[in-house]
Amino acid sequence: MIFLLGSKNPSKKRALEIGLQKLNIDNFKILSFAVESDTNSKPIGYEIIRGAENRNKNLKGIAIENNIYYDYLCSIEGGFSLDENGLPFVVTYCIIEDKYGEKSTGKSLGIRLTKTMFEFVKNCGSLNKVIEEILKISNNKQKSGIMGYLTSGLYDREIVDSEAVISSLIPFVYCEEREKINNHIKKYKMK
Repeated sequence: MIFLLGSKNPSKKRALEIGLQKLNIDNFKILSFAVESDTNSKPIGYEIIRGAENRNKNLKGIAIENNIYYDYLCSIEGGFSLDENGLPFVVTYCIIEDKYGEKSTGKSLGIRLTKTMFEFVKNCGSLNKVIEEILKISNNKQKSGIMGYLTSGLYDREIVDSEAVISSLIPFVYCEEREKINNHIKKYKMK
């Protein structure tokens, strides 16, 4: 099974590997490509999904242009969102698209941010840069990420991103279970 990944970020590649292994998919190959999300580098709200969609679109273009075979396209995009109560979170979305054009979107758990952090991001600040200054490191985005820092390593970026990968692969991997429920629901009279 060949996956084209819309990023050269090693933590995203590792997240895809972890997700596939958790789903007991052992026979896979991942080809990573640097593609643009065509959104803000710190996407907020709908920009997160739009960024993942754009990555897959650009990835598909590379595959077609270079005659690269694949079974699935995969793009992982992290960002910031407000829940229905207006509370800010850092979250990850993953969009998987199979070679037939079927798509599935998955989402990770969210880690709550303070309003101060969210306002800082909205005003073009980078939480990863702040963390890098605090820890005196570089490239936190490709290491533990914001989630790793906010949870003292309980959740790192790879683990959280892998949950979004798993969530997006469920409709492909467990399609029989989903279909059984759909068929059973049809027995009920819908109001």
